[in-house]
Amino acid sequence: MTLRAKIALCAVATTMLLPVAAAAHGDFGARAAQPTFNGRTLRLSGAGGYGTTRTHQAIRVTVCLEKRYRGSFFDVKCKTVYDSDRRVRARVGVAGCVRGVWRTTATGEALGRGTWKHADSAVGPPYRCD
Repeated sequence: MTLRAKIALCAVATTMLLPVAAAAHGDFGARAAQPTFNGRTLRLSGAGGYGTTRTHQAIRVTVCLEKRYRGSFFDVKCKTVYDSDRRVRARVGVAGCVRGVWRTTATGEALGRGTWKHADSAVGPPYRCD
């Protein structure tokens, strides 16, 4: 077998193993919902979550309600929740619905072998308070 053939064989074998390594790593992702306003309780709330397909020592998600001011979004209220399961959800709320555009963000990570990894974030659709 020539050197070129050996190199080509190694390249093919390596590309065939990459999907297996990626699948063994597991999937993960964050989700954020559009904020909602409850007229009975007069609260604006946002919800989000983070999940993995594999178990980890711990997972966490930080869900924030953000308000747009002069073209940029700023955190108004955030909540971080931890769990040892594969999924974690959090809900955050503020009193009233201050005029303007609001959105929910969610950022999650998984703890494995002493380090936080598999970070993912999501931004929900905007909600306008009038």
